[in-house]
Amino acid sequence: MGRIKINENLVLELAGYIGKIILECGGETYRAEDLVDKVCQYYGLKTNSFAVLTSIITSVKGKENKFYTCVEKIKVRAINIEKISKINNLVRNIQYYSFEEFFIEIKEVDKEKAYSFIYIFIGNCLAAGAFAFFFKGNIRDCIGSFIGGALISLLCFYGNKLQINNFFINLVGGIICSLNAYFFLRIGLVNNMSISIISTLMLLVPGIAFTNSIRDLIAGDLVSGIARGVEAFMVGTALAIGSGIVLSIIKTMGGL
Repeated sequence: MGRIKINENLVLELAGYIGKIILECGGETYRAEDLVDKVCQYYGLKTNSFAVLTSIITSVKGKENKFYTCVEKIKVRAINIEKISKINNLVRNIQYYSFEEFFIEIKEVDKEKAYSFIYIFIGNCLAAGAFAFFFKGNIRDCIGSFIGGALISLLCFYGNKLQINNFFINLVGGIICSLNAYFFLRIGLVNNMSISIISTLMLLVPGIAFTNSIRDLIAGDLVSGIARGVEAFMVGTALAIGSGIVLSIIKTMGGL
């Protein structure tokens, strides 16, 4: 089964690596645990794994009744559904690979880079503009939201580059969305300020985090489900606070 001698440590390293990738890419905790267990069981090891948002712990019982444990810390989390899908497919077809080949394939998937900034920039601009039409805005509201999407893209790019706290990024995002809409309302470009704000805020709404929270809760992972739910709530709170601060100041100054 490959050109190297497979032992419990190597299998544990591989399984923990897979679980870490799944969690770093925004996958559900039950999915990470399931894939880790499948890999260990394929190589004949009895396993137990426990995953939360910030770490995954895997313990296996070796052939000599010795126990081995691996702890992987999750320091960075993003959304990359494509990586999750590829890892999932590889584990399902693990029988077609030797151990070395499988490990190489997993590493290749992990090395794959997400879309470049220019694609994310264009996608955010188009999405914000499309949301303006969805909320029954006109072409001028669409243009204002389009520009707001560009500002949010720049905020997220430089915020992540500087490793700024996610709560602060969303707080500033809410401020930018409201300031952008009010500016274009004042110069006469935007007809409906609310549509422009909401359309741009939709780029920051934690939809996937909330969905994964529900899925984890349904799967019985109460700790991770509640943690994801709190995370989604905190993001929503940051957006509301940021936007509310600007609107309150503008209203106090008689601008609305």
